[in-house]
Amino acid sequence: MKHRVWILAVVILVGSAAVVRAQARMDEASLTAAHEALVVGVKTANLTMLQAMIHPRGLGFFRESQLPIQLGADFTANNVLPAVVADLGRFMAVPTQTIYRVVGQVGVVMMTALLVAPKESKELLDRSSRATYVYVVDGGNWRLLSWHGSDLPVKPKPKK
Repeated sequence: MKHRVWILAVVILVGSAAVVRAQARMDEASLTAAHEALVVGVKTANLTMLQAMIHPRGLGFFRESQLPIQLGADFTANNVLPAVVADLGRFMAVPTQTIYRVVGQVGVVMMTALLVAPKESKELLDRSSRATYVYVVDGGNWRLLSWHGSDLPVKPKPKK
């Protein structure tokens, strides 16, 4: 009887470790889905979804900011989200290249895009942009930890 209890305990331990390991496995496909959901959240101004996707200790830059935004106890995602939506929502982004990489519990998304200004806008011009997003696994989900975007130094040549 004692052997059965020990065998059962070992089987449960090995089985639970395998389940935890399977749940924690984050790959480029899951990072792609998370990043695409973030983009949809910005386009639709879904602040509830964005708050769930941005890490509470996140930091980054707005397009025209000089200083980093640091989320924390006194400055949370709720404070920053309206500005994020306004900053990114001024243009329609047409990605030209996107690369996803996962190393352990960290995911990096690097992309270039053409930022197209709305036709009714007289003050905004189309821009070529590059951006880097850093995600970490938090609670079994990808959460945006850091972001940075800037204009490309050289305008890309149109593809023929």
